[in-house]
Order: sequence, then C-alpha cells, then structure tokens
Amino acid sequence: MKRWYKIGIGIGLACVAIVALVVWGPNAAQRFFYPFAPPMPAGVGEAMPDILARLEAALKTNAPSVLAGLQPGLAAGDIARLEQQYRIQLPDDLRALYAWHDGARQPTNTAACDFIPIHRFLPLEEALADRAAFAPNQLPPVQWVAYRFLAKHREPWLWVFSDGARDGYWFDPTRKPPDGAVFYTFTEDGTFIFFPSFKNVMAGVTKCYEQEIYRVKPGTAPSQLDEDFEKSAKVWTEFGASNQP
Repeated sequence: MKRWYKIGIGIGLACVAIVALVVWGPNAAQRFFYPFAPPMPAGVGEAMPDILARLEAALKTNAPSVLAGLQPGLAAGDIARLEQQYRIQLPDDLRALYAWHDGARQPTNTAACDFIPIHRFLPLEEALADRAAFAPNQLPPVQWVAYRFLAKHREPWLWVFSDGARDGYWFDPTRKPPDGAVFYTFTEDGTFIFFPSFKNVMAGVTKCYEQEIYRVKPGTAPSQLDEDFEKSAKVWTEFGASNQP
C-alpha cells in the first residue's frame, strides 16, 4: 500500500512540476521542491565526539539493542578512501559520526535495525553507492521533465538516516550550511527541517534518547522503537528549522 501511495504522490507532484515550470520558470519551480533553509537555530557548540559519547551512554542505558545493532566505526583512512572513490568531501561532523559507528547492520527483520524510529543509519559505503546509482540513464521526455523538477536536485544528496522510501536525514555537499546542507525530508507533505550542521541532528537524537522520547517498545522481540511525537517535535524546533509554518 505504501509503495502505491508514493507512486500516486509522485504522479501528482509530476503534474505540479509541469505547471510550476510553465508558470514560474525552471529555477523557481525547482526551489518549490527543494527550498533553501529558513533562519535556523544556532549551531551546537558541543564537540561532536562529546555528543556521541553522551549518545552512546544513553543508548547503553535506555536502548542497548540499538547500540548492539551498530557496526564498528571506520578508520580515518577508510573514510578518506571512500571520499576519494565516490568524489565527495564530508564535513568533520559526519566524519566523526562514521568514525563512531559505521551505520547499522541489516538484519532479516528490518524493523529491528532502526537507529531512530523508522530510520536506519546507513553504513557510509552503502549510502555512497546509493548516491552514485541514483541518477537514471535514460527516460522518455515526459518522465525526464518530471525527474528534472522532482528528483534531479537529489542526485548529490547523501542519505544518512533512511526510512527506506527516499525520505529521512540527508547531507547535500553542493550546498553551504546556511543554505541548508543538512536536512530532514518527508515527501508526502513537502516538509523539510534544516539544521546548521549534523552536530545539531545528533544533539537532537541524543536528547530524545536521554529523555526516553525514543524508547524501546516493551515486549517486542526483536526489539522495536517507539516515539513520543509531540515531545520529539519540540526537540527538533530547538535544533532545526522547518519550511512549514
């Protein structure tokens, strides 16, 4: 059901893209689907290793199964090799994230590999390979128009925390931080939440685990995560800024 729902959303957005192209022109139309960041909260002053140490302690206490599902971190040389191979330069906070843990393992039960509710932390090489394979080779003209305005701007994006359906938390190396290089997307309602850096994302995740806003559902085997959405929404307004009023 979810797949067909997203296809329906895609068809509707394709129609909007064509109308936007005619009415506003190509640049304004693309900004409709990929806006620049509004004014954002200040960047977190705490160092990324300190944030991750707090997160590790919170996971150990409140969600040990999540911590157990994470892979060992990458050595600096391995990160540099992947950056060179895939022609991307990561900011220091993302390098620190992958040095802490290189994403989550992929078990048979995908719900059990969530790093935050409904989102998996992708290993760096998997995320880079996904990015490299994103652009289609050939499309019919009508589909190319839709792709040009619905998805082409996504080609540079690196998927860090994935919901499995092209939404989640991203880094765009073609943008500067004030323009919105780090963000969360939810396609169904056009929501973006922009962050000054990935430190802000991880500070928000840490706070959610420390305060048990993210928590393991009792009695689930394998364990699954639950979320207090009202409280988490307040956390994200502290660390990021939404494009929605």
